[in-house]
Amino acid sequence: MPDAIAPTERGRVAGLLRGLSHLWTDTPHANPLVDQRLAQAYVLDTRDTPFSAGLVAAVFWITFLIMTGDKGTLVWAVMVHGMQVHMYFHLHRERPETYGVQDAFRIRRDLETRMLFPGVVWALAPWLFFPSGQLAYILLMYFFISAMTSASTMAISQWWRAAVLFAVPGYLSLSVRLIWEGDNVTILMGALVVLQLWSALYYSHKQHRLIVESMNTGFENTRLTQALSRELDQVAQLAAQRARIFAAANHDLRQPMHALSIFVDALSPVQPPTRETLRAMRDSVDALRTSVDALLDIAQFDGDGLQATMEPVRLAPLFRSLRSRFQPMASAKGLTLRFAATDAAVRSDERVLSRLLGNLVDNAIKYTSRGTVLVAVRRAHTDAGPAWRLEVRDSGIGIDTAHREEVFEPFFQLDNPGRDRSRGLGLGLSLVASMARMLQSRIHLRSQPGRGSVFSLTLPAAPPGDAPADTAPAPLEDATPRRVLVLDDEEPVRRAMATLLRGWGHDVALAANPGEAWELAGEFDLLLGDLRLGSGLSGLAAAQALHGVGKVRRVAILTGETAAKHRTEVERAGYPLLYKPADARRLRALLAADEAGR
Repeated sequence: MPDAIAPTERGRVAGLLRGLSHLWTDTPHANPLVDQRLAQAYVLDTRDTPFSAGLVAAVFWITFLIMTGDKGTLVWAVMVHGMQVHMYFHLHRERPETYGVQDAFRIRRDLETRMLFPGVVWALAPWLFFPSGQLAYILLMYFFISAMTSASTMAISQWWRAAVLFAVPGYLSLSVRLIWEGDNVTILMGALVVLQLWSALYYSHKQHRLIVESMNTGFENTRLTQALSRELDQVAQLAAQRARIFAAANHDLRQPMHALSIFVDALSPVQPPTRETLRAMRDSVDALRTSVDALLDIAQFDGDGLQATMEPVRLAPLFRSLRSRFQPMASAKGLTLRFAATDAAVRSDERVLSRLLGNLVDNAIKYTSRGTVLVAVRRAHTDAGPAWRLEVRDSGIGIDTAHREEVFEPFFQLDNPGRDRSRGLGLGLSLVASMARMLQSRIHLRSQPGRGSVFSLTLPAAPPGDAPADTAPAPLEDATPRRVLVLDDEEPVRRAMATLLRGWGHDVALAANPGEAWELAGEFDLLLGDLRLGSGLSGLAAAQALHGVGKVRRVAILTGETAAKHRTEVERAGYPLLYKPADARRLRALLAADEAGR
């Protein structure tokens, strides 16, 4: 039976020791700011307490010196006041504002450990001038020391280590001295002192935990308040940015719409449109398409829908394509447009990289009145390995430091307050930043007002042998007459497409739904189908059905939907996707392609 009880007893003793260890052990708080605040508060709050503590101690030893005449009071007086003077100067030498978070726990622990000295000095009082045999004086010493120790322990309870190191020596010394006296009353008083010690430490620890929890709550509230403030600032910035975008977009969309409406109102049966009028109407439509396409690009590149296809890309053919595209624009302004000769290859998405560099070159030409626009390639190195840094340099107006973040916002233009469309829409650099993120890179800008700018991005290098061979594209052949089926539930769209395609010499049939398309006689070279038909029908499913039974040889999907999932569905089906309003040049290229049926 004793053997069975022994493990239980050992477990209880171990539990008691763990509890005592928890009370005595001083460890860093989970939030280091708590240790920092406690250390700073210790110095600031106790810096002048030696004055009040000295007054209490003086009343204590003078009272007993007068009543008992014990010279031990003088020895204790020298000790207590010497200790208090030392603490005063030490605390005034401390600079709590310099306490760092990293060292806060060590500083707090060192400061609190110093409370052992006053605890020991007060513990010596019952042994230096104890009024042995005089019960009234013993009671006076008991009440004085116990009251002072209890009050001080509660006052410094936020510094738990200091409270323990001050209270334990004083209480235990008084208890031992009372029991040592040997009288029944003093023995009982000694036992009461032990009970007082436990009570003082218990309630002091509870108060310490409440204070620390309050501090943690305060820090958390401060963190949340700061986070909320940052979020509100960001919301305000986004609201201001959105208001500026909407204002600019409203102007850029309404201007061509206004011009187009005037041209349409001016048409009449007795006065056919002139070639200049038709060209102006086409320019208005192109301006509308450009604005809508740019806004769509921003939505797609900033969203999660489009994913870059990272593969080896040769820069030389890409540079040749950009030179042929932008050389006329540069020559018209008298600028020199140069592309550095290179055999470099990078890992990137060729389509996205081409648009990104094209926007940078276009922007450089627009904001350079004389000098040179240079596209260069330089070797670089990143944490991932060898890389190439692509740079577009210009000798233009430059960008002031205050605007280097704003230039990447949609519709922001430095010197175009009148929203002159010939100066662009202010979307180029916004798209560039979005496309750079899509390529897992970022745009770096160096600029000096009046001297020019350098836009650069770094891409991982690819072995030239892994990139496709550098071959010139085959010229586009003229379209031959085709038999085209237009599947769209909107009658105005069907009529407009028929007018356009028949004007190009094609045979056109129209259908509002898959049933009408199935009833049409013969087969068709190309189906131009809307992605979403009336009554909830899927234009993509209808196109796949007509294509699957051989009713149409090829399929192209047109849509005004911008959601990435629709693009993914069409690409998965293997069909080209055109966004409305469709570009006539892309339609011509689509009709000119003489591919085998899919």
